[in-house]
Amino acid sequence: MPRAHAFFDPFGAFAAEEAARTAGATNPPALSYRALLHDAWWDLPVATRERFERHDALYVGTMKLHATTAGCWVARLCRLVGSPLPPPHERPLATTVRVEPDRATGGSRWTRSYAFPTRAVSVASVKALAVDGTLVERLAFGLRMRLKLHVRDRALCFDSEGYHVDCPGLSWRGRRVGACRIPLPAWFLPGRTCVAHHDLGDGRFRFTMTIRHALLGELFRHDGVFRSLE
Repeated sequence: MPRAHAFFDPFGAFAAEEAARTAGATNPPALSYRALLHDAWWDLPVATRERFERHDALYVGTMKLHATTAGCWVARLCRLVGSPLPPPHERPLATTVRVEPDRATGGSRWTRSYAFPTRAVSVASVKALAVDGTLVERLAFGLRMRLKLHVRDRALCFDSEGYHVDCPGLSWRGRRVGACRIPLPAWFLPGRTCVAHHDLGDGRFRFTMTIRHALLGELFRHDGVFRSLE
């Protein structure tokens, strides 16, 4: 097995993750929501458990995408990091959500596609385990959002616990140089994210997402109802 190289990493665990990839690790830890929730998993409805026990699915429904004035400006700024948020819209939009295994991370890739009147907008992210076993949502340009799972009112909830940027550094003479993890301050945009999956029975579920900034207040509220197409 190739020898793992040391990394410049003043901010913590990122070097260990990169070293594992360099060393040829082919079996990243598999994402299990059940393992993350422990006994709270059994407080969820059976239908919710079944959805999150698998990493391949296609859901269809409609979404309402609301944003405040400040939120609209934040959504524009987010274009600099690959537009992780869809633009707001005054009417519900037909929406599909594709969930697929992500073999590179052991997690799942979520692709949300919104049918705007003049174009389709897609937003993708990957939920996976970090090297320390915590849940992370991986966005474009190395942006990462740490997540904590909870069960509230029989709904599965994902609450953000901060952001950081993973910088892979440069490859030079077979070595990775300058890899680092940069933590972002609590006031960093867009703010605290809360996502909830509520089972509605009859094969349907409700998805809600709110993003609240410490200084700007609530910026986004997304609300939709979906059913499985597979």
